[in-house]
Amino acid sequence: MQLVWRQAAKPEDRARVVAWSCHCRSTVYELRRLGGQSYIRRTEYDGDGGETIYETHRWSYNKAAEVWRTLLQGQTV
Repeated sequence: MQLVWRQAAKPEDRARVVAWSCHCRSTVYELRRLGGQSYIRRTEYDGDGGETIYETHRWSYNKAAEVWRTLLQGQTV
């Protein structure tokens, strides 16, 4: 499965994080819920303390949870 990542226009503080990957890596993934939809956020940290945030399209929670499981199993890019 190929995911389409787009740079986040602005942080969505209202989104609820329902699952996340380990913060011990330079790239962190979060499964988020907002307004009846869900999406995955990818945050890439550089060595200078900066970060770049990308997000997927919005899906139903069930579809996003399915994509989330696939991502954690290493079956998506």
